[in-house]
Amino acid sequence: MSNVTGILRASVVALAAAGLAVGATRVGGSLQLAAASGRAGLPEASSVLVDQSTLVCPGQQRLGATGLRDVKGTVTVGAASAAAGVVAGAPSGATGTVQLLGGPSSRGLGQTSDRGSVVSAASSTADPVFARAGGGLAPGLVATQVWRHTGDDDRGLAVTPCQLPSSDVWLVGGGGGASRTERVIVTNPGANAVTVSFDVLGRAGRIDAAAGRTMSIAPLSREVLSLDAVAPDEPSPVVHVTATGGVVAAVLDEQWIDGATGRGIDDATRAAAPGKDLVVPAVETGGAVWLRLANPGDTEALAQVRLLTDKGAVQPDNLRAVRVPAGSTVDVSVPGNAAPMGVGIRSDQALVAAAWTERRAATADRMGDFAWTPATPAIRNVAGVVLPALGGTTKRLLLTAGPAPATVQVRLGSGDAARVSTVSVAADSTAVVDAGDADSVWVVPGTGSGAVRGAVSVSGVDGGVPFLSVASLSEAPVRAQSVPVRQVRN
Repeated sequence: MSNVTGILRASVVALAAAGLAVGATRVGGSLQLAAASGRAGLPEASSVLVDQSTLVCPGQQRLGATGLRDVKGTVTVGAASAAAGVVAGAPSGATGTVQLLGGPSSRGLGQTSDRGSVVSAASSTADPVFARAGGGLAPGLVATQVWRHTGDDDRGLAVTPCQLPSSDVWLVGGGGGASRTERVIVTNPGANAVTVSFDVLGRAGRIDAAAGRTMSIAPLSREVLSLDAVAPDEPSPVVHVTATGGVVAAVLDEQWIDGATGRGIDDATRAAAPGKDLVVPAVETGGAVWLRLANPGDTEALAQVRLLTDKGAVQPDNLRAVRVPAGSTVDVSVPGNAAPMGVGIRSDQALVAAAWTERRAATADRMGDFAWTPATPAIRNVAGVVLPALGGTTKRLLLTAGPAPATVQVRLGSGDAARVSTVSVAADSTAVVDAGDADSVWVVPGTGSGAVRGAVSVSGVDGGVPFLSVASLSEAPVRAQSVPVRQVRN
């Protein structure tokens, strides 16, 4: 009976270990058998490089939503593994592949086996795109989607970092008005159906129409929720997406046409989880700037907002004490600055935050574009963004440090054309690095460096109308916990 018990117990432990390999990253499991005369010790977890990574890109954001007008843009998705020397501990000779796969059929859109090189592909359907890396190219995978439309009121640019999936996503973006439309695009990268629920906060509190709203998402598929259907005319929405039975990726795609004037388009991507000390990095200037704060708790929050400029921290008088009612959102105007900046938020209650900025033409019609930049976690290991199909634009890497100075290694571009440098960012400040024509940007914090966050801004002019988007630097999947499995006999 003891042998049977031991075998059953080993099977259960092995199955439990297999369950750890769920989600966007995976490491190979192991089975360790104790000698018949020996005693099996307890399994010891260790941090190992992942051998499979998946990032989720939304695909054509404004196609395929029931009851909403289709607006097709030119969509290009790019992905790359980290170049040799970027990921600490990664063997230089390791092999693997980076693939771009489309929709439920996982049709192949592009592939590379070259470490550090960018693979890109077009997407013309309402299906999501998955960037998947295996083997030695899995650690340090990054991917980005570029949506662009020109020539009419639907014009705009959205540079969207493809996301690691999660069971909990906060999206800060959108606004009121008949011609300001928002779509929440939720993608399930897994092999089983996932159920998601929505909670929407607004200026007057939680939106009752969104409470209890759920949606089932089939494997390797996406669904779209019209935010106007659950929060019509809400001027300051913040959306909380919660997944059950798996993990998802979500973006809030917003388009704004003010009367007959195109104001632009952008994707709001996942913001940092509610916290009492937040930083919104890489806020571009040159137009109006607003900060949106959301308080998901049950107690009113009192927040202090500072500008983290190229010359250090600045405290505007009107932002010394910002009250955010429980369960509600607040928009506050942010003073301009001659150079890009970050925004620091300290509060006595946990908040969610993002900044909105715009660029508008000097002509009478004042057409333009806007960008949402969420609060993000500090970069821990490796972060990057790929920049496909963005020729003729101005690209800038914007780095914001916390209360301690930060030093990072910056790699601009891929292959032999890559430029590597060390960049220092003063405490509570923002530094700007010209990215030139780089097709990718990588940032690695130095040993002992203070916390740093960042993004890449992309801007330009088309037919006299400005376009603008900001892509937050995405923390790349690098390591995961590996738990060895041992057979236990009585």
